[in-house]
Amino acid sequence: MPRAIKQINMYKERLLKLIPSEIVAAYLALQGMIPQEHSKWGLLFISIFLLILTPFYLKKFQNVTNWVQVSITTLSFVIWVYTLGGPFELWGIHEPWIGSIAIVLWTMIVPLVIEIET
Repeated sequence: MPRAIKQINMYKERLLKLIPSEIVAAYLALQGMIPQEHSKWGLLFISIFLLILTPFYLKKFQNVTNWVQVSITTLSFVIWVYTLGGPFELWGIHEPWIGSIAIVLWTMIVPLVIEIET
């Protein structure tokens, strides 16, 4: 399923195209490989690396050309990582309840308000 959002896409299709599932999966896989004694800096490094990689991945491999969609999907990655805890938890700036609220509201509202034509 190509990722570029067309105006004819239904809510579910838009939602799936705005969740950076491959990037989140890569984050989860890499997170499990970091030794405990290096987790603070390791998680920070892979989070920043994947954050920077997301727009390039969307453009090169998913053929997404709309920068609004790329930006929203990249921000979605940050929200997913925050919800999972990640480096935010290790650096002491994570509140699980905020992550839970953010992911639910973001996932519900953004596909409703975004109308992207490519």
